Order: sequence, then C-alpha cells, then structure tokens
Amino acid sequence: MRLNKNSFTPLYHQIEQGLRKQIEMGELVPGQAISERELSENLGVSRMTARQALRALRDEGLIYTERGRGNFVAEPKMNVHTRQLLGFSEDMRRRGLTPSSRVITLSRHLPDPAAAVQLKLEEGEEVFEINRLRLADRVPMAYETCLVPVKLCPDLKKSDLEGGSLYELLEDRYGMRLSQADEVLEAAVATKTEAGNLSIKPGKPILVVQRTVYAEDGTPIEFVRSVYRGDRYQATIQLKRR
Repeated sequence: MRLNKNSFTPLYHQIEQGLRKQIEMGELVPGQAISERELSENLGVSRMTARQALRALRDEGLIYTERGRGNFVAEPKMNVHTRQLLGFSEDMRRRGLTPSSRVITLSRHLPDPAAAVQLKLEEGEEVFEINRLRLADRVPMAYETCLVPVKLCPDLKKSDLEGGSLYELLEDRYGMRLSQADEVLEAAVATKTEAGNLSIKPGKPILVVQRTVYAEDGTPIEFVRSVYRGDRYQATIQLKRR
C-alpha cells in the first residue's frame, strides 16, 4: 500500500481504502491480524492515524478487536435476500454452512393483539411461541421469536425444532405449502438481552427482520421477529422500475 501525502484525501482515509481493497480482494483473510503498530511503522504515519483507519473499518464491520490481542479481519457479511422465501436452515445449507438451532423456550399462550391481527386469529385462539438461537457452523447468527397458530400444528414439540427447518417441518409433516411472505427490515442496536443471545456487546448494530409467512391459500402461518448480527449480515433488495 502506498500513500500520497500530497493528496487532499486524509492519510487515515487512504489507509482505510487500501485495507478495504485488500480485504475485498482476499489479500487479507478472515482471522488475519492487522497491527496498528506495524501500519504506523510501515507507512510512516502516526499511531493515531493508523488507529483512525482501523476504527473506521471496525465501525463498518470489516474488522473486529479483541482486548489484549489486537485487530483481526472479520468474516464477510452474508446477504439477507428478499427475493426468495427461505428459512434460516435452507439458506445456510445453500451457502455451504451447517445450520443448527438452540431452542430456548417453546410455550403456548394467547397472542397479543398485534400478533393476532397479523395471524388473522379469532379471539381465544392460541399460538406456539418459539424462541431460538440460530447458528451456522456453530457460530450464533440470529435470534428468533416465532409465533405459529396452534391449530396448524397442535402436537408441535420442542424436539421437533432442534434439528432443522420449521418451514420444512410445516410442509412435510403438516402438509402446508408456503407461498409468500411480507417483511419489514429495521436497523437497530442490540439490547443487553439481544447482545447476550448473539455473543456481541450491547449497543452493537443489529438487523431486525419482521416476517409474516402465508400459505398458498393466503392463510398466515407464521409471524416471526429475527434479530441478526449486524457484523455478519447485510440486506440486499432488488428493485425494478417496470
């Protein structure tokens, strides 16, 4: 990496751009250390300038810092595509990763009014609430709170959910055919509880996806709120003018 000290572009920004390019080109690989001291010495800049560049990359999620160890290249972010209706397990398998779930709780109760509207439930109809941690290659990726009408899968058990995809279970065991979904995406910061679930620090960025899934006949079958790690996910939305 070469710096132009006569440029109007600040030195820290030139370093940031150079490191970003090396990460994108695969010259710096996930888990590889990036030393603030070595950057300073090799490029002839102050430690503060090197630190500014690394801070910008860290804020972007391209690197992460471990206390007492230094800075390291982060794993590349995964895209949350909005063009195809896939469950987490299906999505991870397509990426060549091994999905798993850790079911925290499975309970049965009356939904709150907002959820009842989303699921088009009559008064007195109950839902299963599934709280689970979703992992890929044993790394926490997302925390989900799913609501499914009890009438659609009355004998659902916690053990049914440990092994794989809820969508595949609904289709294979209960004969449902998933057709489409409505999604709302929101950027947020992790609460203490969310941070603990995802093994990140409170206040770190997260991507919140709220989804209502429908069967072929238009029946709502799931209302789910998924919280994704902001350092591992980004959303891709395809738009067409006509």
